[in-house]
Amino acid sequence: MFAKLNEINWLAVVVAGVAMFLIGGIWYGAVFAKLWQRLHGYTDEQVKVMQKARPPQVFFSVMIIAYLIGALAMALIVVNIGLRGAFDGAVLGAFLWLFATTAIGLTDHITRTRPFAAYILDSVYQLVAFMAAGAILGAWR
Repeated sequence: MFAKLNEINWLAVVVAGVAMFLIGGIWYGAVFAKLWQRLHGYTDEQVKVMQKARPPQVFFSVMIIAYLIGALAMALIVVNIGLRGAFDGAVLGAFLWLFATTAIGLTDHITRTRPFAAYILDSVYQLVAFMAAGAILGAWR
């Protein structure tokens, strides 16, 4: 695979990365915060300790950088396979989710004692985020 960096829509990469970040904020903040906390077995006190251990500027900066790297990797695939259109991009996101993140997430889950529902909650977020990023990258090709 050749890195066709000159064909990448860099604005789309930034928007896709930020979209993944915002979806995560909504998913784990407004919608499923308490469910996530319960499924992962954290008390309110443990959450406060975790938040103090990682200042928000560090926590969110690392997340944004990781999502931008993921969006760039997906953009390289989009460009190199000649993918065009939001639907095809969303399908690519679903394939990447299925064949990469679910397998890695499952290996992480199997080493822990949390309920399978915790894996599902995290995995479905990743599916939504990957499909959204893929749709953005495919549409802006």
